[in-house]
Amino acid sequence: MLKKIIMGLLLVSSLFGNDTIKKEKKQDGKQTKFFSGPKSIMSFRFADKFFKYSTAYASFSLNAPRYQDDRFAIIGGLSTGQLEVKRDERELKPDFQTSFGLRKVGRFQYEPKRGVKSAGKGGTWYDGNEKNANESATFGPVKGWEYLIKWSEGRQWGDDYLNQEYWLRYIGNWMMVKVGMTELGLEDIHYTHADLRVHLTPEALGNKFHVSVGMKHRNHPVYGFDAMVLDTTWYRGEWWKFAEKAFGIDDNMWFDPTMLDENEEWVHQQLYEYDVETGELVPIEGDGPYWNEGGEYWGHDWLWRDEEGNIFAYTDREYFLYHFPGMLEEYIYDVKTGLGNQNETSLVLGLDFYHYGDNWWIHGWGNWLPIHYGHDMHAYHNAAHYRKHKKDNGKPHEFEFKDAMWHDWNDYDMGAIFGVKVQDNLGVFAEGRYLYYWERPAYDIKLGINYQFMGF
Repeated sequence: MLKKIIMGLLLVSSLFGNDTIKKEKKQDGKQTKFFSGPKSIMSFRFADKFFKYSTAYASFSLNAPRYQDDRFAIIGGLSTGQLEVKRDERELKPDFQTSFGLRKVGRFQYEPKRGVKSAGKGGTWYDGNEKNANESATFGPVKGWEYLIKWSEGRQWGDDYLNQEYWLRYIGNWMMVKVGMTELGLEDIHYTHADLRVHLTPEALGNKFHVSVGMKHRNHPVYGFDAMVLDTTWYRGEWWKFAEKAFGIDDNMWFDPTMLDENEEWVHQQLYEYDVETGELVPIEGDGPYWNEGGEYWGHDWLWRDEEGNIFAYTDREYFLYHFPGMLEEYIYDVKTGLGNQNETSLVLGLDFYHYGDNWWIHGWGNWLPIHYGHDMHAYHNAAHYRKHKKDNGKPHEFEFKDAMWHDWNDYDMGAIFGVKVQDNLGVFAEGRYLYYWERPAYDIKLGINYQFMGF
């Protein structure tokens, strides 16, 4: 993906940065001036214009892991009362982040300076953790081409993540075009988008407002559907037959011919498995346990073998409680990913406001997507219908998918940055961003106050 993005930037720069080479040719003793075609794709002229003032960066950070106590597991002694305990020493992996980026993004006046020229002179470096307002705001402080390549991979409190944000934007006098891709690993949000708008900056409002309207197309994984509607076979039929077919495992009945003694206590004898091919009883390997549902002992049950023939559960109850949920989760995940990405085209309305003064500044933006056209069967217009279906107490297997159509639901994103210097030595600030797409929120909010002591 990263390679495709960089190649896309080079292609765009060539399309909009073409230069022509003036040549001369002698014809009939006269010199005639003419123009050849565009220069090569790496022409100094367009490369200088397109990549001038851009910054490339790479960084790595490492942090101590969150402390975790060892875990203990009971591995035997349930029948004797002398429990056998196993200590599981936790592997404490450190948090880390590896980042790479290429950016040409205009800076608002309230934003700190970053990059090589500013580092050590009141500014700081680009390291991949910065969250500049212009990365989220609809409109930047300058017109023309801007772009961002931002890739980060790491671990946070034991959870691995991959964050990616790539976009290319052009702002003209009355038009804005933006294409990009966003992936937020921990929030499980991933989509590509193309945004085309017309915008107006009314002079009567001091050129501080941007009003925009247009269309936004998004491509994303399946969102909004649960396991009950994505696949109905696992709960509408005999679950053990579903498990055998879906997971490639096998269950078979076993018997205990001795069962209980005269004191109604289980006699731990050899157990036998019924061979469906020969009709014979075959000894079962292993030590159990063999307790059935409710903790009772029936003298028979069904054991479960994996694809290699190894027993991993001795009763239906053991399998259903400790193995089936995880297998089903993986199965539904494969079903969902197998459906591929879905497409929606939405009406988008935007409003931006920006004011900067010596003592206070405010920058706010918001985008509202109220109506959408779902192109695919599992696009979110059907997820919205399914949500209403559940609210009306409809059964999942009775839900009927709609064809491609227009439908209304509210997706939106917004952000604001505010700062005020109450006095020379006192100031307050607030920053926040909030994205709500397909009922999946992602946000960060920061509030604070600064006071500088001037002496007593």
